[in-house]
Amino acid sequence: MFLSTFMMKMDKKGRISVPAPWRAHLSEEGFDGFIAFPSISHDAIDARGAKAFNALMDKLQADTQAKAGTFEAELFADGDNPAAYLSSIAVEVAYDGEGRLSLPPPLKSVLGECEQVAFVGRHGFFQIWSDQAWARQSQAERNAFRSRVMAHRGGSA
Repeated sequence: MFLSTFMMKMDKKGRISVPAPWRAHLSEEGFDGFIAFPSISHDAIDARGAKAFNALMDKLQADTQAKAGTFEAELFADGDNPAAYLSSIAVEVAYDGEGRLSLPPPLKSVLGECEQVAFVGRHGFFQIWSDQAWARQSQAERNAFRSRVMAHRGGSA
């Protein structure tokens, strides 16, 4: 489980330390790293442990197969398969014995130039944001959450 937000500095070589509590969780799966891909909805990186990524892929494949219906449709729709697309953009990111990693260029370009990144817990997965993008997103999420809670309580935000 990935909880909290950790602000981590990037060193001169472009390496970032993965939060220690998350490293322990990820290593339990037998891989000192995670699988990451550019977020579909944000200027961030989505990341999951191997088991969570495989579960996501299973869901995408099951959804595709249910819609495909026939063997022929599966053969000719392979390029339109969401699981195939996600497999093509996902990257295994390993960290070293000290918990540091270097993001590969396709993922680093998502964050742009930054000296600090936010590791943001999203329960079953986490995201990596540039510090500035996370500051904006965090405020927007806080405002939306507050508005929803206040509306539920019958008040206004």
